[in-house]
Amino acid sequence: CVTSLTLLTNLPNIAETHLIHKGISMSSVAFSLRSLAALLFAGLIISISAPAVAQSKIVALVNGDPITSYELDQRSKLLKLTTRNGSRTKALDELVEEKLKLGEAKRRGINPSPQEVDGAFATIATRTKMSASQLGQALSKSGVSPGALKSRLRAELAWSRVVRARFRSTVDVQDADVIAAVRAKGEEKKFVKEFTLKQVIFIVPKGSNDATANAVKKSAERFRPTIAGCDSVLSQASGMRDVVVKNIGRRDSTQLPEELVAKLETLSVSQGTEPGRIAEGFEILVLCNVREVASDIAAVDETRAEMMDKEGQLLARRYIRDLRQDAVIEYR
Repeated sequence: CVTSLTLLTNLPNIAETHLIHKGISMSSVAFSLRSLAALLFAGLIISISAPAVAQSKIVALVNGDPITSYELDQRSKLLKLTTRNGSRTKALDELVEEKLKLGEAKRRGINPSPQEVDGAFATIATRTKMSASQLGQALSKSGVSPGALKSRLRAELAWSRVVRARFRSTVDVQDADVIAAVRAKGEEKKFVKEFTLKQVIFIVPKGSNDATANAVKKSAERFRPTIAGCDSVLSQASGMRDVVVKNIGRRDSTQLPEELVAKLETLSVSQGTEPGRIAEGFEILVLCNVREVASDIAAVDETRAEMMDKEGQLLARRYIRDLRQDAVIEYR
């Protein structure tokens, strides 16, 4: 009796291999799950009847930490599902590396919580169009304990934090190199919206109670529909107490919060946003102009992430190599 299970691939890359610029971004956010989707709906055929688990024995020691035959059997089966290469040699090598990663994480006081591991497991389930429970059942039917996958996720979560802590100030890419790489790609320019804005601030005095704040907000709400345009908003507000007009100037959509961009896109030129709470009181942003402009910002950010990813991965590989050299590994 057989069934088809579709799982994501490249599980060793599941954890955050993207450490944000200057905080290392070795492959996005949250988890780098896009790289795990290559075998989604691949339809790997596996047997649903799992063989009985033989009595477990120790097959290797990594700095005194044992790897059992059961762990090796489980990892081999998991690799067959995700990479189609479930050789015991590859499985054992991966388990040894994970012991090294977890050992270094422990030394640095890094220990992902069960909730974080469960969250990563649930994310994979979502990517495979299943619930966490369904993914667990599918794994079990193929002879793989859900705990085997969670153990792998735990190691990658821990390792990503170890690498981030170790290389936070090391991984850096110069702006000139990024620009040169973007130009070398020869891609067409991308366009973004550029907004010209003015800010009208209705000040709420420090220490004011809710009633005063509400009164200031109502004053801003009454002012908003009277705005006659950017050229006149300053004169309109000049006679009002505790109202300040500031020239923000040009900002493109990559420089503003997505929620604000969405609001601005609903406005016509010379209109203002609904009063929003800020530290000083309430603000109205007046749209003076909007246009589409060619921008390399998106391409620059993407290229920077790619370059930092490569540099970060190289440092991480050297790191694990050094850990191997210093480790005491005994195979049985």
